[in-house]
Amino acid sequence: METFGLLCLYILATYEDLRSKQVRLIEIAIFAVIGIILNVIMKPYPITSVLGGVLVGGLVYLFSVISKEKIGKGDALIIMVTGLYLGFMNTVLVVWLSSIMAALVGALYINRKYKSLDYEMPFMPFMLTGYCILYVINKLGGLFG
Repeated sequence: METFGLLCLYILATYEDLRSKQVRLIEIAIFAVIGIILNVIMKPYPITSVLGGVLVGGLVYLFSVISKEKIGKGDALIIMVTGLYLGFMNTVLVVWLSSIMAALVGALYINRKYKSLDYEMPFMPFMLTGYCILYVINKLGGLFG
């Protein structure tokens, strides 16, 4: 259930991010409520892990405010929702994988297309890809399994 919900959120957010460079708050809110309900009913992760995952998004939100949205607030809110679904460690891994991919693609794009360092790239496609990579890794037995 967590996989389907998070995948739907990432696909919708990726579409919106590519189309308008924004993510819609209503979608984030709906999937946040679903994530909370799943945690109450199924308890897939300890509450401390879930709160830690949400805190990762909170820290990204704080960075967004401090940096005048060098990373979008919507992206940070989606990372918070990711924490509801995946707990702390998996949220950190998805954000880390996504950030590495975004940095590599951004560096290549700036180098090849002669864009400035202020060029804005949508982050949600990288979150979707990072989540898919983590999902495959977990299905294959995990990083350390």
